[in-house]
Amino acid sequence: MSTMNARLNNFDLIRLLASFQVVFVHAVGHTQLLETGPGWLLALLDGVILFPGVAVFFVISGFLIAGSWERSRDRPLAYFWRRGLRIYPALLVCVGVSVLILGIFGFLRPEVVGSVGFWAWLGGQLTFGQFYNPEFFREFGVGTVNGALWTISVELQFYAMVPLVYLLAFPRGGGRVWRRVVLPLSFLLSFAAFCFVDHRINGPGGFTDAGLVPKLLFVSAVPHWWMFVLGIWLHRHFDRVKGWLEGKVWIHLTAYAVFAALRTYGVGREGPMAWLFYAGYLPERMLLALLTVSAAYSHRGLSSRLLNGADISYGVYIYHFLLINLLIELGGMGSPGWVVLVFVLAIAAGLASWFGIEKRALSLKSLVPGRASTVASPIDRPARDW
Repeated sequence: MSTMNARLNNFDLIRLLASFQVVFVHAVGHTQLLETGPGWLLALLDGVILFPGVAVFFVISGFLIAGSWERSRDRPLAYFWRRGLRIYPALLVCVGVSVLILGIFGFLRPEVVGSVGFWAWLGGQLTFGQFYNPEFFREFGVGTVNGALWTISVELQFYAMVPLVYLLAFPRGGGRVWRRVVLPLSFLLSFAAFCFVDHRINGPGGFTDAGLVPKLLFVSAVPHWWMFVLGIWLHRHFDRVKGWLEGKVWIHLTAYAVFAALRTYGVGREGPMAWLFYAGYLPERMLLALLTVSAAYSHRGLSSRLLNGADISYGVYIYHFLLINLLIELGGMGSPGWVVLVFVLAIAAGLASWFGIEKRALSLKSLVPGRASTVASPIDRPARDW
């Protein structure tokens, strides 16, 4: 496959659709619409939930970040510089907007700003603890200033783990025994942690009564690593599996949708068949990973035609939850029309973030000292990811 053809993919569009999935689930599932919304809206929510946007993000990250590290293995500074440019410039501005909104609505009282908790929250938002939300912000919106940012913490952990995993699993000069142990073992342990966390957080009592250990695990890379590994595996073996993926998105979409619907709505979380519900996550997410990469390499050029290079998914994602909270504070989110407004505002924020911040920040990639390795990955592709 030529480099030009490899670069012609739909990852930007897939990330945007995954962001839209998260926006819709949060706009309906985390607001009063979950209780008061019309039947058709709740039915649509049930269908949209079958395509988890966050899981798609993690698979794409594994697929692309593996390639990014392989190209930068001789210059690790270049790898971390580029990852930082992708995450932090837009994130820092978003945190600034969050502080501004909190101040406007009176949540930054002197006793709050003078507290250790506020500075711990601000430090976490600006570094790698975006999941932390102090009690004095529980009255803002749905109770979390920007609840979607916990995935940024997980992504940053992935970025840090990739060099170590490659050192152990794919050492230069051999090491096949390690390769056969490190990734499979970490994959299985991560999947077990995922099932434990999912059972506690989405079971009786929900997130509130889940307990401290499941909550902390949930915002770590541990229960999500296995989906990232699926992306690494597809990257490493793309030449072997591309014949099963390229141009076959509708086959993979049908297979995934049928299996996900049967597992989600045909098997309950409780009762004697509950083990099947959790065991089914493994083949389901494998099918989702295949669908994601198949969609990236089917109908090539669709992303370029629709987006014209504007990768607004990150901006849409990091602002949408804050926008939902803003509308709640203004008395909104009581009808389906407000969901449409959330999408409009999130897209506007995504466009502003991309053209005003992200695109300019990414133009600084080459400023890192030295050059990235010229060693080719199994498939040469851009690694613009988050």
